[in-house]
Amino acid sequence: MILALLLALGLAQPAPSSEEAWAEAAGDTVAVYATIHNPSMYDLYVVSGTSEAGDAVELREADKPATSLTVPAYGSLVLKPGGAHVSVSGLKGTLNAGDAVTVTLETDGGVAIAIAAIVK
Repeated sequence: MILALLLALGLAQPAPSSEEAWAEAAGDTVAVYATIHNPSMYDLYVVSGTSEAGDAVELREADKPATSLTVPAYGSLVLKPGGAHVSVSGLKGTLNAGDAVTVTLETDGGVAIAIAAIVK
């Protein structure tokens, strides 16, 4: 009952978002970079992702696979070359500069974060 009242009053935690997204294609993979914002009072743990552009989405921390990426409470996570990023492999077609790649990341709590990146 209290949760329903809080939701009705708009006091639920705001949703995460992404911006400044771009991608870099190499062979049959594409690296996706963006800034993910977390306006909530809880850390978010990104644990998986999907993309229609390829067969698999992998979270990466520099050159190593990662089981999760943390977006701090009231903060942001910058996905960038040489750091944390998302890799889409098994591309279903060739990506050229200007093409769009969409990735949906999911947190351990089931929250979806959409990233729409343009290939540079």
